[in-house]
Amino acid sequence: MCQCNYNTENNNGKHLTYEDRTVIAHLFNIQSMNYSEIADEIGSHRIIISREIKKGLIKLHTGDGTERDYYDPQRAQKVYDDNATAKGPNLKIDKNHEIAQFIEKKVNEKYSPEVIAELIKKDDRFDMCLSYKTIYNYIDMGVLMLDREDTR
Repeated sequence: MCQCNYNTENNNGKHLTYEDRTVIAHLFNIQSMNYSEIADEIGSHRIIISREIKKGLIKLHTGDGTERDYYDPQRAQKVYDDNATAKGPNLKIDKNHEIAQFIEKKVNEKYSPEVIAELIKKDDRFDMCLSYKTIYNYIDMGVLMLDREDTR
């Protein structure tokens, strides 16, 4: 089977931009193109276009009592941005308030994050290990009720 018989340029690993979304809006709303035709224009796959249009699809009521589909690029961008905030690894101390309080208490007692990480490893109450870099990251991200100044 020949692998060079393709008809669209593959957009591997590329996310759609807001400009892409406005082009999709024009092609879908004004020119009434289908998913495959829009995908050919954008240089993407029709499945991506289908999912993208579902993100920004709203129903417009026409004057004669019927509805029509309308793709809103701003709505689709907002959905994309909202979903992007959920990316990234989960926090190790996500719902473990006991370890967070322990870290905050030890920092307030002037222990360094390096020492605190070792205390956590040796303590039987905690079923996890944290590196001192993770503790610093949690302080910087605002996960712990501390400032970087408190570690000095």
